[in-house]
Amino acid sequence: MSEEVYVLKIGGSVLTEKGKERKARKDAIRRISKEIALALAHTARKNLILVHGAGSYGHPQARVYQESGEVKDALVTHESAKELNRLVVSSLMELGLKAMPIHPLSAVVFKGGRIKYKIKEQIELALKAGIIPVLHGDIILDEKEGFRILSGDQLVVYAAKEFKAGKVGVGSDVDGVFSDTGEVIRKITPAEVDTISIKGSEHVDVTGGMKEKVYLLAKLASENNIPSILFNASKESNVYKFLTDDETLFGTVISV
Repeated sequence: MSEEVYVLKIGGSVLTEKGKERKARKDAIRRISKEIALALAHTARKNLILVHGAGSYGHPQARVYQESGEVKDALVTHESAKELNRLVVSSLMELGLKAMPIHPLSAVVFKGGRIKYKIKEQIELALKAGIIPVLHGDIILDEKEGFRILSGDQLVVYAAKEFKAGKVGVGSDVDGVFSDTGEVIRKITPAEVDTISIKGSEHVDVTGGMKEKVYLLAKLASENNIPSILFNASKESNVYKFLTDDETLFGTVISV
């Protein structure tokens, strides 16, 4: 694409009460939507791909499916994740932004031992039309196992690679990646990933939590030279800072 693409992911821990099933943080959704609207207005940036986690609208439900293996439980997981997606898309549109949902279950499959994405054209056409495509962690069809989980972090990496993103931001409810001494690690290179002890999530998380994020983003940096930053999206103005290239944004940068 002619204009630089930014990929932003907002974690489910920011948008939902992860300890309470299907409980949205509506104030947080509204605030983040406002920060996105303000940032896009100030920068005239057109190409934003937004991804969000499922939080309490996906992780507890997916755990039930993993334990039962029942198709109905997989479909409940999808419908629940869609419910949160509707809240996010509606919030953006209420502020005058053009936003549309893209549901992975309808366009991503696991076949031949790998994930096959069929959503590039939808995302590309949305961006050309000035629309923010809003993707989310979801459950997808697997040719051998019925269904499997596709995390928002996997979608971030896919979108960043396909659209050669200039910048990737992953907002969670913590300030970044913490060291053993409790300090935020300001930068991680791909070569350092295996030497760092990374604390996992204290909530139900079927997608690997912070460890999986770091490994995926380190691979993105090493193979595609695309940098990313892990930051706290629960803190006011941080999403705005990411989208406006504010160098005061505090977090963990993952790059070569």
